[in-house]
Amino acid sequence: MRVSGVLVLLALGVQAQAQGRLPDQKPTLQGTLVLPAQMGNKIFGRLTAPLGELDLSVQFPIWKGLGLGVGGKAMGWELKKNTFSQLNTQGDAGRLTYYAKVQYARYTGPNAFYELNAKVGNSRWKWDCATCEQDVLQQGLHWSATGGYYVHASENLAFGVTVGYETDAAKFTPELLCLEDFPGYVERSGPYNFFCVGLGFSTRFEKSTEERW
Repeated sequence: MRVSGVLVLLALGVQAQAQGRLPDQKPTLQGTLVLPAQMGNKIFGRLTAPLGELDLSVQFPIWKGLGLGVGGKAMGWELKKNTFSQLNTQGDAGRLTYYAKVQYARYTGPNAFYELNAKVGNSRWKWDCATCEQDVLQQGLHWSATGGYYVHASENLAFGVTVGYETDAAKFTPELLCLEDFPGYVERSGPYNFFCVGLGFSTRFEKSTEERW
């Protein structure tokens, strides 16, 4: 009887440890719908209205929460029609970005984790404005830093909120609108800087416990 009691206690102890152990990081697919807000460029803010950004990446854990990934994102802006008095500037601007990613993720409990990441890549802008006869293109080095917190809705699917900053090594200039200057403003150019808030998902590439049996 004593031996049986000891075995029961050991089994309960092992079960408690298993329940308290945090989940392991797995290869994941992440997607985020982002609302960008321009920073430090008043002319860009007056001319444009954000349509949003979609970010999609695949990532793999490497060592103790650190991992690597690759992905891409697309951003869109609407150009307002009468920013410069009677000059028609109606149109849109879009950006495609491809990047490499390094991230650190850690579970804070059995059903929640946070992630910090940095992305470096290349951005390609396309400006379609009524003041130009054809689209104007530009590109530059992209980097961003983001933090997110996710809560699992199921064993392999989690939803979360992200906050971040991103910038491109390119400037918003009058030449993008086929103009020599910004009519009525003394500002001439400014860098692309964005503060971004997003809602996203993270799904692991692993069969659920129920599917394993």
